[in-house]
Amino acid sequence: MPRLPSSGRLVALDALRGVAAGIVLVHHVSMTAPGIAAAYQSTVGVNTGSAGWWSTLTPLKFLVAGPEFVLVFFVLSGFVLVRSPLASRAASRAASRAASRANGLAARGYDWVAYYPRRIIRLAIPVVVSVALAAAWILLVPRAGIDVGGSWLARQDSPDIGLPNLLGEASVIGGSGRPDVNPPLWSLTWEMWFSLLLPICVLLAVATRRLPALWAAAFLAVSATGYVTGIEPLMYLPAFGLGALLAANYESLRTWAAGVAARRGGTALWIGLTALGPALLVSHWLLRPQLSGLWGDLTLALRVPGAVLVVAVVALWPPLQRPLSARPLVWLGRVSFSLYLVHFPVVVAFGTMFGPGRWWLGALVSVPLSLALAQLMYLWVELPSQRLANWTGRWASAKAGALRRSGGGGGQADVAASAAAPARAPEDERAKA
Repeated sequence: MPRLPSSGRLVALDALRGVAAGIVLVHHVSMTAPGIAAAYQSTVGVNTGSAGWWSTLTPLKFLVAGPEFVLVFFVLSGFVLVRSPLASRAASRAASRAASRANGLAARGYDWVAYYPRRIIRLAIPVVVSVALAAAWILLVPRAGIDVGGSWLARQDSPDIGLPNLLGEASVIGGSGRPDVNPPLWSLTWEMWFSLLLPICVLLAVATRRLPALWAAAFLAVSATGYVTGIEPLMYLPAFGLGALLAANYESLRTWAAGVAARRGGTALWIGLTALGPALLVSHWLLRPQLSGLWGDLTLALRVPGAVLVVAVVALWPPLQRPLSARPLVWLGRVSFSLYLVHFPVVVAFGTMFGPGRWWLGALVSVPLSLALAQLMYLWVELPSQRLANWTGRWASAKAGALRRSGGGGGQADVAASAAAPARAPEDERAKA
């Protein structure tokens, strides 16, 4: 079984991010089809065998489950972001023991001073550029006053491209309500809050090593409460917590997974778990004609354990990792953040341009164009922002170290401790929501 590097990096999980971003793209493209958009809103009048029926009331919903796969992003972020501090914590303890035996010096742990500027810049620059690009698309293909048909496209009419609204959307946590210039940015709000609260989440992750099943049940109960009450922090933040729980208990889960796979019927169990994750993700849609009210809300909450299972099976079962390591999927994972940020205004622009009767022509243009723009965004915006973020993190860390030493710190001891400290994990803390 391939080991997960200390940085929390696993190629199959990167590819899963790409698959999730691709499904979000397909979901938005499908919503430009009036029949599918109407079936998404209500099952009333949906004819068996129609496109709306196939895409909302059958297991094929999994292929266009955009909102559900945003939760997969959240679980992945919780897993990856928590993994690096936990690995540094373990390495720091080992180095401290070795250093104390040698000369009484302690090694440093995770560099939180570097983390915050690195993480904020890493998210902020692509988000700002995406808002500017979305505004440019809106100016290029005006939406107001055009009868495009279809309930979903109608809701994208007349976005506010005034400067205050653009600044609010670009700030991610400074806006009010759902974004209307680049709506997928709603998920970046929760990504940013989790990023800011990461030290607390790491402490919680360490705590979950005792009674992890009880912690998992608690997170799921909080999430279910959020779906029943409509309180968004309770809906979404537990998904990050469950990803953190998976990271904290990864080694013990790997041992358990290997034992299960080695037993008779182990492969059948893993196949069942692989199918169960997607089934839970879309269970609300399959049960929607029969359930409503409280029970309908509770079926919505099942998407959270479904997202956790999807990530856990990919992280723990090698036979599923191999197909996800194919080059196209690895590339899709590499550009997934950029794809998530740039695709929506492209889909709406061409859906508007071609109209409801020829929505499929809009799809034929917007899908490849979104992929091409994602590659350019990755090369020209995302990679430079990563380099700037890493440089800024190193600069902030060096400045903080200099201040500690000038303030009567350890001087020579700090230098020795720095030499004993574990290498920082490479930057792979991507927010793919």
